Amino acid sequence: MTRVLPNTAPVVIIGGGIIGMSTLYHLAHRGVPAVLIERRRIASGTTWHAAGIVGQLRDSTAQTELGKYTARLFRDLEEETGQGTGYKQNGTINISLSDVRHEQLLRAHDHATRMGIPSQMLSPHEVKEHWPALMIDDVQSGFFVPSNGQVNPLDVTIALSKGARQKGAHVFEQTLVERLEIRNGKVVGVVTDQGIIATEQVLIAGGMWSHLFAKSHGITVPLHAAEHFYVVTEPVAGLPSSQPILNIMEERNYWKEDAGKILIGGFEAQGKAWAKAGIPKDFEFDELPFDMEHVEQDLMRMFARMPSLENMGIQTFFNGPESFTPDGRPYLGPAPEVRGVFLATGMNSNGILNSGGTGLTMAEWMIDGAPSRSMAPLLAARAHPFQANTRYNQERAAESVGFHYGISWAGRQVGSARGVRRVPLHRALKDAGAVMAERIGWEVPMYFDADDPTWSDLPSLRWKPWSDRIKAECLAARDAAVLLDQSMYGKILVQGPDAVRALNRVCGAQMDVDVGISVYTQFLNAKGGIEADVTVTRTAPRSFIVVTGHPSQMRDQHWIRDNADPAWQFEVVDVTSGYSLLTLHGPLSRSILQSLSGDDLSNVAFPFGAARLIDVAHARGWVIRRSFLGELGYEMMFPTEFTEGVYEALLEAGAPHGLRHMGMFAMNACRIEKGFRHFGHDIGEDDTPFETGLGFAVKLDKVEQFLGQECLARQKAEEGPATKHRTVAIKVLELDAQDGPYLIHNEPIWKDGDIVGHVTSGEWGFRLEAMVGLASIEREGGASKAWIDEGGFEVQIAGKIYPVIAQLAPFYDPKGEIMRG
Repeated sequence: MTRVLPNTAPVVIIGGGIIGMSTLYHLAHRGVPAVLIERRRIASGTTWHAAGIVGQLRDSTAQTELGKYTARLFRDLEEETGQGTGYKQNGTINISLSDVRHEQLLRAHDHATRMGIPSQMLSPHEVKEHWPALMIDDVQSGFFVPSNGQVNPLDVTIALSKGARQKGAHVFEQTLVERLEIRNGKVVGVVTDQGIIATEQVLIAGGMWSHLFAKSHGITVPLHAAEHFYVVTEPVAGLPSSQPILNIMEERNYWKEDAGKILIGGFEAQGKAWAKAGIPKDFEFDELPFDMEHVEQDLMRMFARMPSLENMGIQTFFNGPESFTPDGRPYLGPAPEVRGVFLATGMNSNGILNSGGTGLTMAEWMIDGAPSRSMAPLLAARAHPFQANTRYNQERAAESVGFHYGISWAGRQVGSARGVRRVPLHRALKDAGAVMAERIGWEVPMYFDADDPTWSDLPSLRWKPWSDRIKAECLAARDAAVLLDQSMYGKILVQGPDAVRALNRVCGAQMDVDVGISVYTQFLNAKGGIEADVTVTRTAPRSFIVVTGHPSQMRDQHWIRDNADPAWQFEVVDVTSGYSLLTLHGPLSRSILQSLSGDDLSNVAFPFGAARLIDVAHARGWVIRRSFLGELGYEMMFPTEFTEGVYEALLEAGAPHGLRHMGMFAMNACRIEKGFRHFGHDIGEDDTPFETGLGFAVKLDKVEQFLGQECLARQKAEEGPATKHRTVAIKVLELDAQDGPYLIHNEPIWKDGDIVGHVTSGEWGFRLEAMVGLASIEREGGASKAWIDEGGFEVQIAGKIYPVIAQLAPFYDPKGEIMRG
């Protein structure tokens, strides 16, 4: 009997892979009987041929918790539904072949300890006990997580479908979604070849189909399909079904037991984009031709690592498509371009291990309006409009294949789709020795080296090939002056009769200030969590300019619009390309700028936080008295066409004062010394201003209510100085700049034998000549100042414990006298 599509549904999910099916399952278990539409059969796109590896440890606490949830879900799903999933808790072993990778494994072991995931370090011989045929002459260590595992992707997708349908959900296969019905910027229905379903919520979970489908509706989903290769041996005598999964990052391959055989796959440094002319309409459970020449070097490494492969024989040479994104992360959450549309796509070959947590999160988003955990790095709203360009996605997807493996470090750079976005001074900066990195299409100057302006590909987690250059830039900021081009930062114009109301709605600080005042503030959410970290300058009675980090250029605009009263009269305009942002810092910065301006720049006339429309050389622009370095500083916004003239004038005026260029690496080192928080590393949606030392930027007595006001008022009243979570500055004692080890991220903080927090960012402080960082610490009874001042804190770095000093104030200029002087 042919099933008929319902006329209406609370939610329609497009795509029957494991991500769509997991979301259907979780919606159903929350009482929402959603409808899932699949063009062919469930799991017939990418899911069916996935390797099915289930790992838990991620970079962030929130993502790790979701990874742990997925493992539990797969373990319990078979009992719930009666459908086998093939889940086995075999564990995973990562091995190191170099000093850098060995240190990364030690750090991963530390992080696992903090996250409550049992793990252990293995010697090369212990690795060989698990994989006896493996060559271990160059193996330094192994990192074993016994609770990781593997699953049969097709079986687990069927189990999720069964669990969803048992709770009232509906699955329709062999049904093609033709388009979305959109009215007044909101989705109202889904048009299929079997009929129309009226709905107010749609989830696009179409994997490699998502990009073009979304693009046809004005929605940016940056991804493209790329080929993924693996081989399967003939049956191996004596191979235990409990064989741990093996990952060899430096050789870019993974090994796992597969029904008595060994499956070996890889993620080559430069992959192959697939279906540039479009995915075939009849694609279903299809394989792609195996390009032996393309993967020859990868196969040679596999056979060298296990010579006995030659005697086993290869039963299957497999190639199948998977979707990859420009930054190697999926896109989750509301699509900002069309209300009611959500995205869960672009899994970058991590769909199976992401599936449980993603389904749970999407169900929360669609039912509760927000997820229960921070999704900051994965937000769909992070996409920039240019990333809808299909050619860009095709070129980057081929390289994104390699983001999984290899050694990840600060110097790891992309080579594809470069030069897409350039600041006005791009050529001048290159001539000055700028060494550029790509950030969301932008070419960003990371440091300057006129003698050798090229990246080094020699990985290091400690003293970098460019550290001497960073040191010189940081010391110049302390002793003379430095010039940065931050024109890639987002610049958002908010104007109109109700502009101040719109900003006051999302900002913790008071936005109704005098013209010519710059305000440091956070955008907040309903829980009082931080959604953005920005400065807002009032340039006219009805006009404000918001300056934000370049990753947040689109996200912050959407946050303002989405939280405003529809009746308010205001507009949000992206003026990023219309203005440059040059910043001048250091004790001599005032003298340099004053030599180019007839305006009074004295501390009395132009105090910290002030913004003035002034003359600079032959241009006129907004100059704001601020500094992310903690020095005397100025942020200068000029219309783009005046930028080069102002730049040349600054260089000429600054030459007698020792002015030099500075890049982003040095800026980051300085801001950590000063204790300035970085959105995405030190603060995020799960953190409130009071917990992170930013309570000074919150005005609870604002007349109009702002997001999170009640939560923050309650937090301040109930916890006050004894807030459970606190952000502190830390300094490691007795470390060397050259040898380290270095604070980077996620190192556990100990006190009295207990883990009480973790490092959120760290770096060598060249002005302090010390290893410094920021850390999030907590204590059940309250992380009071008295408890912090007791001391006794230690940090665990690559398996070793080091004493640290922790304090609420920064170590560099703790009273802020330098930047306010």
